[in-house]
Amino acid sequence: MTTLTSPDISSSRHTDLLEGTGISLSSRWSSGGYEKEVVDAVWELAEKIEGNDCALWRKDECGAWINKLEYGKRHSSFGWEICDLSLGRRPGTLSALRPMQWENYVDHIAAITQSRVTADGLRNVRKLI
Repeated sequence: MTTLTSPDISSSRHTDLLEGTGISLSSRWSSGGYEKEVVDAVWELAEKIEGNDCALWRKDECGAWINKLEYGKRHSSFGWEICDLSLGRRPGTLSALRPMQWENYVDHIAAITQSRVTADGLRNVRKLI
Protein backbone atom coordinates (compact mmCIF):
# COMPACT_ATOMS: atom_id res chain seq x y z
CA MET A 1 0.00 0.00 0.00
CA THR A 2 1.35 3.46 -0.91
CA THR A 3 1.22 6.16 1.77
CA LEU A 4 0.51 9.64 0.42
CA THR A 5 1.23 12.95 2.09
CA SER A 6 -1.47 15.59 2.17
CA PRO A 7 -1.44 19.15 3.43
CA ASP A 8 -3.28 19.35 6.72
CA ILE A 9 -3.04 22.09 9.33
CA SER A 10 -2.97 19.68 12.26
CA SER A 11 0.24 18.18 13.53
CA SER A 12 -1.38 14.85 14.34
CA ARG A 13 -0.79 11.91 12.06
CA HIS A 14 -3.50 9.56 10.96
CA THR A 15 -4.08 7.24 8.06
CA ASP A 16 -7.32 6.65 6.17
CA LEU A 17 -7.86 4.60 3.05
CA LEU A 18 -8.86 6.56 0.03
CA GLU A 19 -12.13 4.93 -0.77
CA GLY A 20 -11.74 2.03 -3.18
CA THR A 21 -8.20 2.90 -4.23
CA GLY A 22 -6.00 0.90 -1.86
CA ILE A 23 -4.03 4.11 -1.27
CA SER A 24 -3.66 5.46 2.26
CA LEU A 25 -3.54 9.16 3.01
CA SER A 26 -1.19 10.42 5.72
CA SER A 27 -2.30 13.83 6.87
CA ARG A 28 0.90 15.55 7.88
CA TRP A 29 1.90 18.84 6.33
CA SER A 30 3.97 18.74 3.18
CA SER A 31 4.98 21.89 1.34
CA GLY A 32 4.86 19.87 -1.87
CA GLY A 33 1.12 19.26 -1.56
CA TYR A 34 -0.65 16.02 -2.37
CA GLU A 35 0.86 13.10 -4.23
CA LYS A 36 0.05 12.75 -7.94
CA GLU A 37 -2.39 9.88 -7.37
CA VAL A 38 -4.49 12.02 -5.02
CA VAL A 39 -4.34 15.08 -7.31
CA ASP A 40 -5.49 12.94 -10.26
CA ALA A 41 -8.32 11.38 -8.23
CA VAL A 42 -9.53 14.78 -6.98
CA TRP A 43 -9.30 16.23 -10.52
CA GLU A 44 -11.82 13.60 -11.61
CA LEU A 45 -14.31 15.16 -9.17
CA ALA A 46 -14.29 18.50 -11.04
CA GLU A 47 -17.15 19.26 -13.42
CA LYS A 48 -16.57 18.31 -17.05
CA ILE A 49 -17.82 20.93 -19.50
CA GLU A 50 -18.93 19.77 -22.94
CA GLY A 51 -16.87 21.18 -25.78
CA ASN A 52 -13.72 21.55 -23.67
CA ASP A 53 -10.76 19.21 -23.26
CA CYS A 54 -11.70 17.64 -19.91
CA ALA A 55 -8.15 16.37 -19.48
CA LEU A 56 -7.07 20.01 -19.06
CA TRP A 57 -10.14 22.18 -18.39
CA ARG A 58 -12.93 21.75 -15.84
CA LYS A 59 -14.93 23.80 -13.39
CA ASP A 60 -14.90 23.74 -9.61
CA GLU A 61 -18.09 23.50 -7.55
CA CYS A 62 -18.36 27.32 -7.54
CA GLY A 63 -18.34 27.40 -11.35
CA ALA A 64 -14.79 28.73 -11.76
CA TRP A 65 -12.52 27.39 -14.53
CA ILE A 66 -9.53 25.34 -13.40
CA ASN A 67 -6.69 23.91 -15.45
CA LYS A 68 -5.17 20.58 -14.42
CA LEU A 69 -1.61 21.81 -15.06
CA GLU A 70 -2.17 24.79 -12.74
CA TYR A 71 -2.55 22.73 -9.54
CA GLY A 72 -1.04 24.66 -6.61
CA LYS A 73 -0.27 27.74 -8.74
CA ARG A 74 -1.69 30.83 -7.10
CA HIS A 75 -0.27 33.20 -9.72
CA SER A 76 -2.76 31.82 -12.25
CA SER A 77 -6.46 32.66 -12.35
CA PHE A 78 -6.97 29.00 -13.35
CA GLY A 79 -4.85 27.66 -10.47
CA TRP A 80 -6.52 25.30 -8.03
CA GLU A 81 -6.08 23.66 -4.65
CA ILE A 82 -7.46 20.56 -3.00
CA CYS A 83 -10.02 21.52 -0.38
CA ASP A 84 -10.60 19.04 2.45
CA LEU A 85 -14.22 19.53 3.50
CA SER A 86 -13.61 17.50 6.66
CA LEU A 87 -11.00 19.98 7.88
CA GLY A 88 -11.03 20.16 11.67
CA ARG A 89 -13.65 17.43 12.12
CA ARG A 90 -12.04 14.10 11.32
CA PRO A 91 -9.42 12.72 8.97
CA GLY A 92 -10.49 13.21 5.38
CA THR A 93 -11.10 10.60 2.74
CA LEU A 94 -11.31 11.07 -1.00
CA SER A 95 -15.04 11.74 -0.70
CA ALA A 96 -14.24 14.83 1.43
CA LEU A 97 -11.71 16.29 -1.04
CA ARG A 98 -12.72 18.78 -3.73
CA PRO A 99 -10.85 20.57 -6.50
CA MET A 100 -11.27 24.30 -5.93
CA GLN A 101 -9.99 27.36 -7.80
CA TRP A 102 -7.38 28.81 -5.45
CA GLU A 103 -9.24 32.05 -4.63
CA ASN A 104 -12.40 30.08 -3.85
CA TYR A 105 -10.25 27.80 -1.66
CA VAL A 106 -8.84 30.77 0.28
CA ASP A 107 -12.36 32.20 0.75
CA HIS A 108 -13.62 28.78 1.91
CA ILE A 109 -10.87 28.44 4.53
CA ALA A 110 -11.38 32.03 5.71
CA ALA A 111 -15.12 31.36 6.15
CA ILE A 112 -14.40 28.22 8.19
CA THR A 113 -11.88 29.92 10.45
CA GLN A 114 -13.91 33.15 10.56
CA SER A 115 -10.73 35.14 10.30
CA ARG A 116 -8.88 37.36 7.88
CA VAL A 117 -5.25 38.30 7.39
CA THR A 118 -4.84 42.05 7.65
CA ALA A 119 -2.06 44.57 8.19
CA ASP A 120 -1.00 45.60 11.68
CA GLY A 121 1.57 48.28 10.99
CA LEU A 122 4.23 46.72 8.78
CA ARG A 123 3.30 43.08 9.38
CA ASN A 124 0.39 40.82 8.54
CA VAL A 125 -1.69 39.30 11.33
CA ARG A 126 -4.73 37.01 11.44
CA LYS A 127 -7.71 38.61 13.14
CA LEU A 128 -10.99 36.94 14.07
CA ILE A 129 -14.05 38.35 12.36
